[in-house]
Amino acid sequence: MVSLEEYPKEAVPYSIKKYTKKPDKYLVPYFSSSNIYFLGDSLLTDMFSVDEAKIKVDYSLMFDTNLASYINKLARGEPLGNIQNQVVSLIDSILQDNLNFDHLFYMVENAKNVPLLDSNHHSKISFWRALNKDFRRNMVSLQVFSSIDCQEYKRTSFPKPQANYKEAARRAINFCYDFYASEIGKDHISEFFLLQRLLLLQLLGMLRIQLSTNKSVKNKMKDYFAFIHEEVGAYFDRESMIAHKYFSDRNEIEVLEKIKKGMCTTRLLKKLDNIAWDMAAPRFMEKLMSTGGQGDYFVPFFLTFDKGLRDLLSAYRVKGVIINKGKGQLIPIPEVSTYEYFVNQGFKDEIEYFFSDRVKNERLTRPKPNRTSIHEKIRNEYAALKRALTNQ
Repeated sequence: MVSLEEYPKEAVPYSIKKYTKKPDKYLVPYFSSSNIYFLGDSLLTDMFSVDEAKIKVDYSLMFDTNLASYINKLARGEPLGNIQNQVVSLIDSILQDNLNFDHLFYMVENAKNVPLLDSNHHSKISFWRALNKDFRRNMVSLQVFSSIDCQEYKRTSFPKPQANYKEAARRAINFCYDFYASEIGKDHISEFFLLQRLLLLQLLGMLRIQLSTNKSVKNKMKDYFAFIHEEVGAYFDRESMIAHKYFSDRNEIEVLEKIKKGMCTTRLLKKLDNIAWDMAAPRFMEKLMSTGGQGDYFVPFFLTFDKGLRDLLSAYRVKGVIINKGKGQLIPIPEVSTYEYFVNQGFKDEIEYFFSDRVKNERLTRPKPNRTSIHEKIRNEYAALKRALTNQ
């Protein structure tokens, strides 16, 4: 899938695209353009065997914990306070447009609250009861919400769920058990949780480098690349570009600008952990894209009221992707090549050294990170960040 500005056909319908526009702009697209060109083995075959090749595209909207909580309150008739009109208006429009929701990222994001992922539960009910109460309430309400007949709503403006509370609870119990407690589910969650921990470690290092020294941008990036090599052991395109933008201008990345010297550090690690989950969102989009979703292709969007998250997701624009569905693999192609970006910023020697065979082999020969080893590094890096914040 490749987004092409000059390509005459828009792949994204207006019913979705309108939410990506200002003033609200609640929806963040994964691709840099809605003019998307599709190409694949089966599509090529169809082009030569039928008069018209048809493509099934899944445009499901992913969302975060905040929106899941809002939907829960709406489903239970509870007030939303100052954001009531804003949320109701958005949900009304989405139901009118009959758009699909995908709450899988919300479930992945809340894997941190799922106890004893490695243990066996004797029944689905015992596993369900071990989950956080608010999470269970949200999951049931999401099942109720997803069963609303949108055609009936469009005709009457009255939400009429097809599933009652008991049916919705049964669906939520089965879905959560399969997602978290099955062997396949546990493997996927453990793999993604490890990725998020690496992103958190990288975020802590990024902030510590920015706030502990008055070095130039160039020297901060040198320290950052050294930290990535020595401590993280894995290179992430998106975060490296975000780091450079952050070092160059603190106001460029709004969500990180709020982390300042002298601030209260109570619950700071939890806040940074949430930011790292936000950073993981595009990777989960890519995971779904590599399987195709509910169609031949999955074109992801992220729906959120959090402006900081929207800015973070928009900081790295993707031009296209190459997918191997058989192996569940995906390679993103950024709108701006990160190699060219860093060369143009004066980091040619640093980036070529970082990816030299000798240095890459050095990283590959180290033991693979696990939850225990990463936890220790996170604890040490967080302590160093706190010292930088308090000038100790």
